[in-house]
Amino acid sequence: MKFKFSSLSPKFRGIVMIFAANVLFALNIPVSKELTPYWIDPFGLSFLRISFAFLSFFILSFIIGSGVKFKLKEHLILFICGVTGITVNQLAFLAGLSITSPVDASLIITMTPIITMVFSAVIIKEPITLRKTAGVLIGMTGAVLILYASYSGVFSQSGTVKGNLIVLSSGFVYSLYLVMIRPLMQKYPPVEVMKWTFFYGMMVSLPFTLKYTSIKAEADILQFLQLGYALLFGTFTAYLLVAFSLRHLRPTTVSMFNYVIPLLASFIAIYIGQDTFNWTKPVSAILIFSGVYFVITSRSREGSTKDTR
Repeated sequence: MKFKFSSLSPKFRGIVMIFAANVLFALNIPVSKELTPYWIDPFGLSFLRISFAFLSFFILSFIIGSGVKFKLKEHLILFICGVTGITVNQLAFLAGLSITSPVDASLIITMTPIITMVFSAVIIKEPITLRKTAGVLIGMTGAVLILYASYSGVFSQSGTVKGNLIVLSSGFVYSLYLVMIRPLMQKYPPVEVMKWTFFYGMMVSLPFTLKYTSIKAEADILQFLQLGYALLFGTFTAYLLVAFSLRHLRPTTVSMFNYVIPLLASFIAIYIGQDTFNWTKPVSAILIFSGVYFVITSRSREGSTKDTR
């Protein structure tokens, strides 16, 4: 019997897509580290990622030919989402990371599902249930454990308060982006939504990033392959998968899969010899996926149709 992805339930399709997106995001971390800052400035790489994604979504929307016309109010929402989820999220994280420690930045980002849960309750009236709260906290415990184990030798190093607040702002605006963009994802084709989101994100980021796009050092084929991955898979494909997953999953559920990134990064580090396998890895995995399970199976908005999201 031939397997069809469309035969899966909407919720399970969303889970598969958001998991795949975070695998691509996790692999993009070591790739980006190889490219920056020696070969290209981080802000320059961000501009290339944003502009490439916009062009890709534009071409894809032209091929699909959906002909969607957004209302003026919806364009305002798309603009806000482009500024928050694309421009400020990427640039604030890079700016904060440059003046704080990687450990502090990683730990702060684990707050994203909590912030998303609060925004979901306030903006789209998703209930904050005991099960959902427990799931977020259990998942965060697993992420913190694996981060602690990975950085145990330098965990005492602390970043600056300013840097930490800037990194926190990146998680804050990304949470807002997930909540605000979801109604549009459910109403319109995700490709059209992402085209305009990245267009506005590109235009706002242009004055801050364009001057950093010059290549600093001589490159070989490896650097161009890494850049190709960062643009095609680490940005365009990953964001497209996040967009489609938001049609089937609630924002808090989508943000919970951020906890998968440090877990995957740890196993990648083990594979390439930069880390060792110990008891914290399987325990962290159990905590993270248990937390995700609790959030996925928590109650959806009251009065909605049967919960397929």
